[in-house]
Amino acid sequence: MPLQLRNANESDVAAIAALMLPESSSQGGTLHGDFPVEKISHWLAQATADQMPILLAEDEAGLLGVLFTSSSRHQDSPVAIQMAQLHHGTGPFYFYGPVCLAARARGQGLLAAMWQQLQRQLPGQQAVLFIHADNQASLKAHAKLGMVVEAQFELNGQPCVLLSSR
Repeated sequence: MPLQLRNANESDVAAIAALMLPESSSQGGTLHGDFPVEKISHWLAQATADQMPILLAEDEAGLLGVLFTSSSRHQDSPVAIQMAQLHHGTGPFYFYGPVCLAARARGQGLLAAMWQQLQRQLPGQQAVLFIHADNQASLKAHAKLGMVVEAQFELNGQPCVLLSSR
């Protein structure tokens, strides 16, 4: 099977958790936080209710990547509140991320393909995201997508960069 991009469903939760585990904070990865099955299941239910996509990329060997989105109406965490306050846009926006790619899929244009699919599903809306300031690979990858830096802030004492799509 060639590369396939599709929206996640409840049957994907365990595979998403397995993909994200090595990149979670507790494992020394670059993602902010941990992503147990219960958290991913909750996020998926909320995204589905809000008609927000959670994109998956997969091939014959399995899951290659996941890209979460959530409605900007849900500013129920300190980081979401801070991001919304720092965001300079005037139009509709959504929270983008986290995004996680399998090691075997990095540097092959997968993030760009997922981003293009996301733009087709959420036309006219601006993505707002943060990346840890020391995650240079992710910052470079998102700059290639056209993301621009809006602000810098700290999250739990760690420097972060707020970015948005144009």
